[in-house]
Order: sequence, then C-alpha cells, then structure tokens
Amino acid sequence: MTRGRQDGMGFPLRERRGTSKTDTDYAENDPAHARWGREALPDPVLPDDPEVPMPLITAEQAYPGFERCFLEATKRVRMSFRVFDPFTQLHSESARKIGEIWFDLIAHKLREGLEVEIAITDFDPIAVNAMHAMTWDAMRGLIAAGEASGHPERLKLRAAMHPARVGAVPRALLWYQTWSRLRDTARQIGALPEDEREEMLRLRPGLEGHLAYRGGQLVAKRWPIPELYLATHHQKLAIFDDRWLYIGGLDLDDRRYDTLRHDRPAQETWHDVQLLMGGSAVADAHRHLDSYLAVNSGGTPEPTGRVIRTLSAHRSPAVLRMSPERKVSEIFDAQRNVFSGARDLLYIETQFMRDRNLARELARAAHAQPDLGLVLVLPAAPEDAAFSAAGVDARYGDYLQARCVRKIARAFGDRALIVSPAAPRRATKEDRGPRARIWRAPIIYVHAKVTIADGRDAIVSSANLNGRSMHWDTEAGVRLSSGVEVMPLMEACMSHWMGPDALPREGESGRALVARWRGMVHADRAEVPELRKGFLLPYPLRPAWRLGRNLPGVPEAMV
Repeated sequence: MTRGRQDGMGFPLRERRGTSKTDTDYAENDPAHARWGREALPDPVLPDDPEVPMPLITAEQAYPGFERCFLEATKRVRMSFRVFDPFTQLHSESARKIGEIWFDLIAHKLREGLEVEIAITDFDPIAVNAMHAMTWDAMRGLIAAGEASGHPERLKLRAAMHPARVGAVPRALLWYQTWSRLRDTARQIGALPEDEREEMLRLRPGLEGHLAYRGGQLVAKRWPIPELYLATHHQKLAIFDDRWLYIGGLDLDDRRYDTLRHDRPAQETWHDVQLLMGGSAVADAHRHLDSYLAVNSGGTPEPTGRVIRTLSAHRSPAVLRMSPERKVSEIFDAQRNVFSGARDLLYIETQFMRDRNLARELARAAHAQPDLGLVLVLPAAPEDAAFSAAGVDARYGDYLQARCVRKIARAFGDRALIVSPAAPRRATKEDRGPRARIWRAPIIYVHAKVTIADGRDAIVSSANLNGRSMHWDTEAGVRLSSGVEVMPLMEACMSHWMGPDALPREGESGRALVARWRGMVHADRAEVPELRKGFLLPYPLRPAWRLGRNLPGVPEAMV
C-alpha cells in the first residue's frame, strides 16, 4: 500500500501543488492516495428488515455498506470515530462514480444539502504524538472538503480529546519520561528542512507551549509539566438520518481495509466486524452522541436503550490518581451477564483478553455449567508486538493476557478452543514482524469485538476485553437479544473462519461443536499452509508468557 513520503516519526507528509489548502488539489495531488488498482465492489444490498442487524465482516463488506448509507442519506449524518481519514479509498461502484476518496464523497453530499457531523478522537500530543498528528491531518482534509463543496457551514467537525487527565503527583513522577519524549520529538522535527519542520508543527497543535526555539534549535521546555491524557474516545459509529446505525470496531482508513480472503501481507490484515441496523437503536445512538461529552465532563448519564457504553470522566480532584472516574460500565456489565447466562456455547472474537475480572467471570461460567463450550478467537500477538519490536506496554499486555488465557483454559479444559487465524499460504519475506507468523503461515490480525452466547444473546461493540475498554475509554456497542438477531451474526462469524461446514449442526451441543472444531483446527495445523481448509490455528500462548513482563503499580487498564 503506497503511503507517500513520511515524516521523521513515520507519518505521511501531504504533498500538494500550490499553496491553497482548501482547493481540490488537497485531495487530488497527494501521492499517499495512489490507487491500489482494485476493481470497484458491487453496491451492497441493505437489509429488508431494519430490525434484523446485518453483520459486515471485514472492511471489504463494511466499507461499501458505509458508503452506500452515506450516499442515500438526505438530511443528516452523525459520526464518531477514533480514526477517520478523508483520504481513504472508496470501494463501491456508486461511490466510485463520484470520486476516488472519501474527500470527494463528503464534498459531493455537502453540495447536495446533507448536514454532516464528524467527531474524531484527539490524542495526547506527547504520549501518542503520531496519532495526534494524524487527527489534525484528517481535520485539515475535512475542512478542505467542506470548502471545496462550497458549503462549509454544513460540516460540523470536532477533534475530541477525552478530558480525563493524570493527577498532579503521578504527572510529576513521570516528568523526566515526559520531557524525554518531548526532547526526542523536538530533535526529530528540528532535524527536518524548514518547510517540513513548520508543517510538522502545524500538525501537532498540542505541542504548542512545550517546544521553543533557542539559539536556532527546536528544544523541549522543562516547565511547565505537561498535562497527560490517558483515556480516549475509542467508539466507531455512524448514524444516517433516522434510518440506519453503523456500529462496531472498525475505523476508516486504508490501513484497516482487508478482504474476506485476508490476502494481504500479515502486517496489513485487519479482521473486524460491524453491524448495520435500524429500529430503536438509531434513536438510542442519537441520544448517546448527544450526551457522551457531557458525561465525560462530569454530567449525569442518561439511559440510551439498546446502545451500551463505557464512559469515564476527569477526577476532581485527581492529585494521586492516573485513572479517570468511572461513570458508565454497561459493556462490562453486559459481558458479565452474557457469560453467566450462557448454557451451551460461548463464541468470542476480541483483540485483547486482558481483563482479569472478565477472565474470572468466564472461569465461573465454566465451573457453573459443566457442558458449556467456548471458542475464543484472538490475534496471535498484539499489533505492537507482532509487527514491530514490543515496547514495555506491549509486554505488560502480553503478561496480562497470558494470565487470563491460562485461567480460562484451565477452567474449561477440553471444552475450550482458543485459536488465532492465519492465512492459508506459506509466510514470505513480505510478512514482516517478529511475531507475524504461526505454524509457517502469516497471521491475520483480529480487531473484532464480538461475544455470542447460545445463538440468542450477543454483543458487538468497539470494546476489547481489557480494562481500558471496560472502564477508561469511551466505547459504544449494541446488545442483541433474540435468535432472529443473533443467528445471522453467528453464522457470518463462524463460516468466515471455518467455512459453512463448521456451523452448528442440528442437535449438536456446544461441547460437541468445540470438539469437532478442534479436530478441524489440528488437522489444518498438520498440513502445509497451502492445503489448509480454514483460517484458525491453535493460539500461541508460549510467546506471551516468555515475552510478557509484569509492571507492579501500573494500572492494568493502561493496556
């Protein structure tokens, strides 16, 4: 995937003709937007019954559905994403008739009279410098799209920083580490040519007041001690008029595009799940978007019906604490409720399994229901360890996940199948990363957040099964509570990984399904990659134990 020139911290530099940042050259002349040469995908068919959610597996299904809903909206679209890149390629036939990238689509719909509201997460400018820059690059692109449409007043934008801040004492204790990060950033930006240096600073407005020129050199200020923001808005949802809700774990950019075949290099795969649904959930999602920022600021949360949330707020005072104040933990409560209510089969896809409270809940469910089976789908390694050298936070995450997975495996015994997906081909030098392969095949990175119990109860959300998603970050999802709603999701998830023969058979218990799947998985593991029939292989727990490191005193919800 071509992403153009990059800055000293690995971020794309937008290259444009001329000086205007608001004309169409902003989009058209950026080499980071070079096409991949893929054919346009057919326009998806939207659900006949809006009360029955449509599962969208990977961006190959989700992005065309997202585009069609946006095209069909006539009055208002409201969106909140962690990442929303307006230079993301369009994929559906109808959208490609309008332009190549979301910039074109947004400008087109603004001209038609559509009101568009977009909130993009802003990040701590010191701890997550690169993501902070990416947010403001996206904001500038969206502003340019509004001006290119001729109706910028129809576009409402927000770069939303979570208000929770680290308390004064831990912030002082972290001063040297914070200043060291600032110093490294100053050196990297200061080494660039003047025009690029100024561009990089414009993309990082949060650094204003923390960097200065001394003797012609860009340096980090030692004082004042910067604020630190650890919580973020992690939700991913869009509402189209009062008709459709698009919700789940998938953001919008080219990095997150993957196919149902997962036929890209390991480091470019991205398995995710979204739901497209109508009915009462749409109004509930409107209420959530109307209220979540007020709750973050300390307001009283109001019920939002089918939309379940994680919400936190800034502690006041927060002298000694790093963590935000917990306000709403509906997703955590829903997960516990689904686990304890399961009787036959639990099916889970998650990026992280690091919350030890949820691991204990799963263990309790295993002991309480001796016939309960479990299928747990995890990536073989976290992204920041699979495809690059693991930092201390990734190793702490490995430690927590290894403990959780071991507890769950011991509780369920042979009733649990814990697996990781890999492409049915031999890994090559294009699959880059220290943990980018298992059983001779390139891994498929799992980012989905799905829990299904007994084919009648399910959760799809933006929340991973870790403390951060359960208690710190802003998360949103929906709970499905009938077989009519849940079975299409269950069938889509299961058949994606193992084919239609892997679906539950008439009268088959969850325990029997786990045993049958285990036979298929181990048969595939014994084959050469090219002859494997499914995507799933045994989860490699040993590397997590070997590389994981405990960090006593560090909140588990940090990772």
